[in-house]
Amino acid sequence: MTYTAAKVRKRKARNVETKSSASANLVTFDQFYETVEENVHADLLDGKIIRDSPTVPKHGLTTTFVGHLLGTYVSHRRLGFLIGSTSTVRLTAYQAPEPDLFFISANRHHIINEKYIDGPPDLCIEVISKSSRRRDRVRKFVLYADHGVREYWIIDPLINTANFYRNVDGEWQEMPVDDQGIFRSEAVPGFWMKVSWLFIYPPPDVYELCKLIFGE
Repeated sequence: MTYTAAKVRKRKARNVETKSSASANLVTFDQFYETVEENVHADLLDGKIIRDSPTVPKHGLTTTFVGHLLGTYVSHRRLGFLIGSTSTVRLTAYQAPEPDLFFISANRHHIINEKYIDGPPDLCIEVISKSSRRRDRVRKFVLYADHGVREYWIIDPLINTANFYRNVDGEWQEMPVDDQGIFRSEAVPGFWMKVSWLFIYPPPDVYELCKLIFGE
């Protein structure tokens, strides 16, 4: 099923960068970078700074689990870099999200600089919280598609759902989960997981799961 990003685009958001930053009181990326404190999770979206509210422990547990599982796989296979939390992704002068986790393939390491990521990751992962649900499913859904993110995972630990999308010519197409509940990534070659692993509390042993993924 293809999800047309245009359906959730708003004209104001699409044309925000044609406006004068002075008349619209927009914050630029440089201002955002200098304003937001280090280690504070915030997004610059359409020239506005959006700071996250404190998240519940379930959000942190899920994010940490996915980071350990995927990070171990990426490192072992030497596929690239898994980065997360308060690292900024600069997409334009007025768009700089901070995904919960994101993957950059080894052959695109040049977009990683000392201060921020200068361009779209191969994969963005958002773990939904109460304050981020609309942002993750609407504005970032459009933004990531428009700017060439190859794959987008939206994980909602509050209602135990996960959706996975591939980018097809700027539109999201939902990726399948097979009859055994297994999802296979395209952006991270060879990586697979059972979706049910995401919603086990406390989270399962990452070492044991990695052995399954690696076929050991």
